[in-house]
Amino acid sequence: MAASDHAPPDPADDAAGSEPALSDEVVTVDRDRLKAWLREHDQKFFVSDDSHLGGLWNGHVFTVALAGANEVLQIRAQWNRRITIERRPELMDFINARHARTLWPKCFLLVHDDGTMRFCAESATPLREGLSEHQLGRAIRAAITTALAVFAELDDRYPDPALQAPGGLA
Repeated sequence: MAASDHAPPDPADDAAGSEPALSDEVVTVDRDRLKAWLREHDQKFFVSDDSHLGGLWNGHVFTVALAGANEVLQIRAQWNRRITIERRPELMDFINARHARTLWPKCFLLVHDDGTMRFCAESATPLREGLSEHQLGRAIRAAITTALAVFAELDDRYPDPALQAPGGLA
């Protein structure tokens, strides 16, 4: 892993008894609470110019933002490769098939001005009443691990040519 990259939070931490007793108290979620959760779970992060939190998990950029009046926790990830616009139809088929079998993350293509695209995965959690510590951890872990699962599918489907020996040599 690169120095700025780190392993995702372990989804097994959601299992009963795997974390110390967490408060069931529902508390407002704000940027400071998100930063505290990331620090507590040894997750490196940065703060962007627009005050969103972000990090690298398995080489993919994730942003963690509060949308609305802190009413939605939005975690968005970008696959670590650019895609040619000519692949749009096949990727839309992939997205539609994935959405037919799973509810989240929401997947979409972000088209850049130069005609390339980014594949994105996004999870949104309503926060109107706040979240308990367990709920917050579960929302963050689920967003990261489900996005990484989508990216693993893409990596299998579209192997990185730079990882292949030239001329098919092993």
